[in-house]
Amino acid sequence: MKNKIYQGSSKLIYEADEEFALIMAFTDKIKLSDGKILDISGKGGINNAISSYFMKKLDMIGVDTHFIEKINMREQLIQFVDVFPLQLRISTLARGRYVKEFGIEEGYVFDHPMIEYLVKSNDLGYPIINEYQLINFGWINKNELVELNTKAIRVFDFITGLFAGVGIRMVECKLEFGRVFNGEDYVIMLTDEISPDSCKLWDLNSNEKLGIEAIEDNHEAAIKTYREVLKRLNI
Repeated sequence: MKNKIYQGSSKLIYEADEEFALIMAFTDKIKLSDGKILDISGKGGINNAISSYFMKKLDMIGVDTHFIEKINMREQLIQFVDVFPLQLRISTLARGRYVKEFGIEEGYVFDHPMIEYLVKSNDLGYPIINEYQLINFGWINKNELVELNTKAIRVFDFITGLFAGVGIRMVECKLEFGRVFNGEDYVIMLTDEISPDSCKLWDLNSNEKLGIEAIEDNHEAAIKTYREVLKRLNI
């Protein structure tokens, strides 16, 4: 039996036989904004398929990711990465806190994608943190931060285009990165997943919510919307 080294709300991480590698397993569980955890049969397999698809596509355009291969319906083999203790939330239009805290009209489209940094901590509730704090806490240096932002926008733009090609608008995405030593220098590498769990997705024409937002609005329609995203991507 594989040794489990991490358990999150929607994924598990196990030791792998390969050196410097891990096994990431997608579960059917999901944690909603109110803290409630749901079990949605089939979600883990769908997210594994979608995330594997995007990671392969990113590799084709030269983006370094932790993805090595899809092992089975629920598991991936990934590279061990020293993950930054932060999450990047990138938005294309005003929703959520932009409306509540800044009074911006909901749906207002930003001229450029907006990046926010969040502390990666369930216990702390993923609070927002700024660039000066990140650097002063020693979590990342200035050069890494510049590279991080550049890579994040490149990933965001590429994934946005892939979704748009199948009639889906990605209005928000959460990305995670880390560093890996390649023998000469440290490389900034994309980690975690790209799936309907980590992205806010709307139908391009009707603005119907898909993925995690659909679950928040209607628990019963959850798996239907995830399957719709999978179907449109033709995976």
